[in-house]
Amino acid sequence: MDTLYKVGSAVLLLVGVLYPLGAIYMMMKFLGREDFPRPSPAYMMLHFVLIATVPLAGILGGFAGFAPTLWQSQVIRAIVYGAGILSVVAFAMLIFSSPRQPKRGE
Repeated sequence: MDTLYKVGSAVLLLVGVLYPLGAIYMMMKFLGREDFPRPSPAYMMLHFVLIATVPLAGILGGFAGFAPTLWQSQVIRAIVYGAGILSVVAFAMLIFSSPRQPKRGE
């Protein structure tokens, strides 16, 4: 079971580090296309919230998996849970509010 915690913690650390890089790259590609309309400020704000909360939850959660005494702190636990819940809510809002992309013929 200890190995499972270590692997899960490593995955959380990797997601926390790599998500912002991938999200910024995809946002740059999306904003650089001339044929798509510009996204709304609310849509962009959801992306920025995710760029902030996913790494916070992933990195702190990953470190807490490697150092169980860190997980005993109520503050760290509240930050990880809060950032995780906020990330899930932001992902759900992003999915339901994603702009419709025009087809090639339109």
